[in-house]
Amino acid sequence: MTTTPTLNLTELIKNVAPNETKTFYGVSWEDYLNFTRTNLNRTNHKITYHRGILKIMGQGFKHENISRFLHDLVRLVSLILQIKVIPSGSMTLISHKARKGADPDESYYVQNAHLASFKRELFDDETDTPPDIVVEIDETHKSDDKFEIYAAFGIREFWLYDGELMRIFELSETGEYLLSENSLALPILTAEVLTDFLNRSQTEDQFQVLNDFQTWLQENK
Repeated sequence: MTTTPTLNLTELIKNVAPNETKTFYGVSWEDYLNFTRTNLNRTNHKITYHRGILKIMGQGFKHENISRFLHDLVRLVSLILQIKVIPSGSMTLISHKARKGADPDESYYVQNAHLASFKRELFDDETDTPPDIVVEIDETHKSDDKFEIYAAFGIREFWLYDGELMRIFELSETGEYLLSENSLALPILTAEVLTDFLNRSQTEDQFQVLNDFQTWLQENK
C-alpha cells in the first residue's frame, strides 16, 4: 500500500496490521530519527528508511516463528561449537552518514563479539560497530532495498530467507553483496543446510527438527 505521509508516524504505525506493509514517501531524516527515538522498543513493527522512503512492516505469527527458529539454530551453533555469538536481534540500525535506517529481523556479533554494544539504545554508525550478520525473513515482504542499506553500514554478511530458500550474501571489496555457499562468520552453516532445516521447521515438529540439527552439528563439528 502506498500513501503520502501527513506525519504523525506514531499514530500511523498503530494502523499497520500483521503481515501488512505501508510505504510513505518524502519523509524527512529528522522525522524518521524523531519517530525512531520516541518509539524505541515500543513496537514490534519493522521499519526501514532509505532515500526519503519509510516502510513500516507488521509482523505476523509465521514470520516471527521462522525468525525465532533461525535464532535457535544459531544459538545451538554457538553452544555446541563454543563460538562466542552475541545476538542483537532487531536492534535499530541508523547511519547518519548515509541517512539510512533499518530494523533487521535478527542480527549477530561474531567476529566482533568483543565490540558488541550492551547499551540500551539504538545502533549509531558514528559511535558503534555494526553486527557481523543481519537476517531478513521475506515471508510477507521483499527486502530488495536492504542490500544498499546494509552495505552502507559495512555489514559483512546478509542472510535472506524467502520462505523456501536461504541465501547468504557476503559484502565484497566493491561494496556489493555477492552470493556465498556458506557463512563467513559461522562456516559450518551453508545456505543449503539452513534452507533444509528452516523448511522442515514449517512442516514438522520443531522440537524434533532442533534435535536433529543438534545431532547434525555434533556429527559435523
